Amino acid sequence: MNLLFTAFRGTSSELLLQETGWQGLVLPNDKRKDAELLSREISSGKYHFIFSFGQKPNIRDKVYIETTARNGADAMETEFDCARLAGAFRKGGMEIRISQNAGTSFCNHLYWSGLKNIRENRMDMKMVFVHIPMRKNISEFGEFCRGVRLAVKCFLSEENGFPERAGSH
Repeated sequence: MNLLFTAFRGTSSELLLQETGWQGLVLPNDKRKDAELLSREISSGKYHFIFSFGQKPNIRDKVYIETTARNGADAMETEFDCARLAGAFRKGGMEIRISQNAGTSFCNHLYWSGLKNIRENRMDMKMVFVHIPMRKNISEFGEFCRGVRLAVKCFLSEENGFPERAGSH
């Protein structure tokens, strides 16, 4: 199963990719360039899932799974199984929130662009956006990153029909 992880340069999301060892697309924090880089990856058609990470300044030690991207008055929901991903985070002991507000700037713009591209091109892939805290708002960064990694692994195991307990990864 091919995965794409995205993060924004210079943020806790980039640190997350580094700590987990995930290879990913580190975006330059330029809305146009970010959307172009993601579009290029989506167009390759080689991914099953896209996990995009960004930082949310006012949260501590929890993740927000975003279900919806907005463009003005328009809203687009992901087809990613966010409830199952939330369950995978909970199995790993992480605090999560399901949110319908991906923000008003870079994160939302990237999410909107990605979901729109996937839909318009009828791509067989699912995208989710996950907000994590700023680094200074994560008490135990290594533990937090292990929890995120475990949740993704658990989600993917269930996706492939092999449900696993959180402690078995």
